[in-house]
Amino acid sequence: MNIIRVESLTKRLGHFKLGPLNLQLAPGEILGILGPKGSGKTTLLQVLWGFARPDSGKVVVFELAPHLHQLSIRLRAGYLSQAPKFHEWMTARQFLQFVAGFYDNWNQAHADSLLDRFNIDGNHLIRKLSKGNRVKLALVAALGHRPMLLLLDEPTRELDSMMRLDVLKLIRKLAVNDGTAIVVASDDSDDLDHIPQRMMKLPAEELSRL
Repeated sequence: MNIIRVESLTKRLGHFKLGPLNLQLAPGEILGILGPKGSGKTTLLQVLWGFARPDSGKVVVFELAPHLHQLSIRLRAGYLSQAPKFHEWMTARQFLQFVAGFYDNWNQAHADSLLDRFNIDGNHLIRKLSKGNRVKLALVAALGHRPMLLLLDEPTRELDSMMRLDVLKLIRKLAVNDGTAIVVASDDSDDLDHIPQRMMKLPAEELSRL
């Protein structure tokens, strides 16, 4: 069964029009969305997450319409935005404890292992973390409940080359070992050369298979 099914999706923002787009995503698949700034990558992720409502076409995630069933979908999915929001007075661990309160299936051991992997001290105040470490902390928050679907908007944009490769390696591992379905949006073709099984280039109307 597909986790995501999109049929003839269109979304307008002012003079910009996304679509029509068609795509499907099954468990364990990685879809890369490649395009320059303003091509609609973030808009597509927001529609899949339920932040934005499609103007036409059909969007189904876990057999539900995202904009009508946001809570049900978010309990089973994770989302990393371009500009993650934090309570900067918190420590990294306090922030994760805050996020954990929204999930009955939060796995603290898994979150702690990711903090260690990314070399983030859970006792550090968020306001003192570098931009790269903030991105990594937001990724830990998106993964702490072991989501079946992961939506990533420019996940490596603030990372150095070594950590960038580590994050890309983790993304591949989540798909292969955990069966997580993953959508990765980026304007960097080098990133997407490392991980996706399929690629969609925006603006485009058809999904091209690699």
